[in-house]
Amino acid sequence: MRFDIKTRVFSAYVIVLMLGAVLAALVYHYGNATLGASRVLTGRDVPMLHDISTLQIVTRSIEIDLYDYYTRQDRASFLARYAQQRNDTAHLLSALRERTLVSSRHHALDGLYAQLDALTDRFYRIMSAGDVDWDHARKRLKQVSASTNEINRVLTEIRAEVRAGIDRSGMATETAVNRTRVLVLALSIAIFVISLFVGYHSNAYITDKAERRRLAMFPERNPNPVLRLSLEGHVMFANPGAEHLLQLVGEDARDTSALLPYDLLRRLDDVRVTEHSYDTWEYRVGSRTLECGIHFLPDLECFHAYISDITERKRAQEDLVFQAYHDALTGLPNRRLLQEQLAQTLHAPGRDGMRVAVLLLGLDRLNVIIDGLGHGIGDDLLLAVAMRLSSILDQNSGFADTATQYCFGGEVFALLIPGFKTSNLPIRLAEKVNEAMCEPLHANAREFFLTFSIGIGVFPLDGQDADTLLRNTDTAMNRARELGGNTLQCYSEDMNARAAEWLTLENHLRHAREHDELRLYYQAQVDVRDNRLVGMEALLRWEHPQRGLILPAEFIPLAEESSTMVDIGEWVLRTACIQNKAWQDTGFDDLVVAVNISARQFQRQDLPELVARTLSETGLPADRLELEITESVAMQDVNHTTTTLCQLKAMGIKLSIDDFGTGFSSLSYLKGFPIDKLKVDQSFVRNLVSDENDAAITRAVITLGHSLKLKVIAEGVVTEAQLAQLRHDGCDEVQGYLYGEPVPADEFADLFRGRVLPVAASSF
Repeated sequence: MRFDIKTRVFSAYVIVLMLGAVLAALVYHYGNATLGASRVLTGRDVPMLHDISTLQIVTRSIEIDLYDYYTRQDRASFLARYAQQRNDTAHLLSALRERTLVSSRHHALDGLYAQLDALTDRFYRIMSAGDVDWDHARKRLKQVSASTNEINRVLTEIRAEVRAGIDRSGMATETAVNRTRVLVLALSIAIFVISLFVGYHSNAYITDKAERRRLAMFPERNPNPVLRLSLEGHVMFANPGAEHLLQLVGEDARDTSALLPYDLLRRLDDVRVTEHSYDTWEYRVGSRTLECGIHFLPDLECFHAYISDITERKRAQEDLVFQAYHDALTGLPNRRLLQEQLAQTLHAPGRDGMRVAVLLLGLDRLNVIIDGLGHGIGDDLLLAVAMRLSSILDQNSGFADTATQYCFGGEVFALLIPGFKTSNLPIRLAEKVNEAMCEPLHANAREFFLTFSIGIGVFPLDGQDADTLLRNTDTAMNRARELGGNTLQCYSEDMNARAAEWLTLENHLRHAREHDELRLYYQAQVDVRDNRLVGMEALLRWEHPQRGLILPAEFIPLAEESSTMVDIGEWVLRTACIQNKAWQDTGFDDLVVAVNISARQFQRQDLPELVARTLSETGLPADRLELEITESVAMQDVNHTTTTLCQLKAMGIKLSIDDFGTGFSSLSYLKGFPIDKLKVDQSFVRNLVSDENDAAITRAVITLGHSLKLKVIAEGVVTEAQLAQLRHDGCDEVQGYLYGEPVPADEFADLFRGRVLPVAASSF
């Protein structure tokens, strides 16, 4: 019996060994098949899916960054991100070529990405232009969106094909595994029935216990609050993250219900009836904004709540929205918000009979100050102007209570009056703005005097939609700048033609010097006591090849707005000095040449060095040169004016204030300037004999100049009656058509040679 048992045991042992050998061989065979399929999955298909997904994300990021560039116009940040994205795209496409089985789509993808690169490049050129074409930019953005959608569609199709291959490999693996499992099961039943039964149930028990332990640790380790709620809304469980958030919001750490919305029961009832038994809530607790994902579990008769603090995320979103619609420097609503609000205002119901006005206020010559003193001063002045405008609106809220202030861009501000019935209200408001700007602005311990060129457009007269109204208002503002600034212009239809002509003239002006089209004319300055010629003013002319001789009033504002005025001013200074030196060498060494210094030229820090270098190179004595600056230029930056004039005066140069009486200077500033002469503006001389007010102003200027020990010269003298009145009032010198029109240098030389004499210049 013992032998039989031993034999049976041995036989069973042999059978077990045989079955084990067969089992090992079969497992090895099917295991190799499974391993091969797994290698395809892990080595090719799964990485390919990852590459495709990453490529879709990068493609969508390109589109998002283009919209961000459009919104924020942050060129440096966009170029950095776009370079990285292009590198990532090239790397991912290369990886796909090495792995993919759908090579027929390579060329399609390459073509689509080439198209996307071309669209991106066009959009970048549009945004990099000096004058951005926003409509064109939006059109390009739409094309970029269409291109990225097409790329993602192709990538989705490739991903579907890869997934199909994965499914096939999975099915093959599953088949091999099933066969192995059936064989193992069949062979193992004969040998290990009991062991398998016990082992299976033991393993199931251990696995289930480990899974429960792992799941139980999930809410404990979650840094965000995880709550279990009863059907009545009572908190049955709260993880440690709830206590931390309660401390953050300033609530009792033991009252976890404080993390839930006050209308919890109503919300829970709504969740019960939703199709997916899940909802997301957003609400505030104290100063924090919370987001709660609530899940109804009917089988467990409870709710699971997953709470997170999204306060910072909400603030970031609000900041992004604010930045998109407000100016970064002043914090005022920007052009985009103005366009949207203007469009809404124009199309708002119930606006029949009500007009809408837009005022564009461009600061005159702010670029000149920035060129001379830097952008820091410019930013400070823009902030000061924004505060001044806000104060004006507050002080005039009685008749302009609906006006809104905007930063239109650069040095341009905007005012929107959404509804008014009094036709002259926009003009009255513009006049009050210009009146308020007579007071000095302060920046960096300096005083500045700035003025506005104001354009006014009114709906529906000047535009039936927001874009047209803003465009025409901008045209009116530019027309005000053409007229010299510190004025206002209401839009009229002929302004567009004038703007086109202005642009053409500006383009020609940029090449006037290199084409030798600039000319200097000279006008006599005469001592009124003995009609003796004491000097001449150098006056710039432009000999246009088509339009002939153009006077400064037509092109100097153009040159001031552009950068050409500095080069032109240097040419005028050098040419006048060379000419006067030539006259000095012929024996007329007592003549002084007066040269006008432009606003942009005067604000440059190197003006004294330029004048000193010019005098040195031309050989003209410093006391034979007189520099004229206008009253408004002198008052823009009093500190800079005083410093520059002192440096020029130290060289021995004569200095004069031109157009005196037309600006807003005060005696406290005037007495601090080291000047030699005041020049009475011709607007007062013109009606000197017939208008008592002009006569009184002229006498006051003469008296003021003499009290400050300055000479006074009157310009624009055309009649002997004017000359007689000026001589009676004690004016020192005169200048005007009475003694001859401005003429070229060779004709002017005849004046002091006694060959051609003006009517009143017989005693030269």
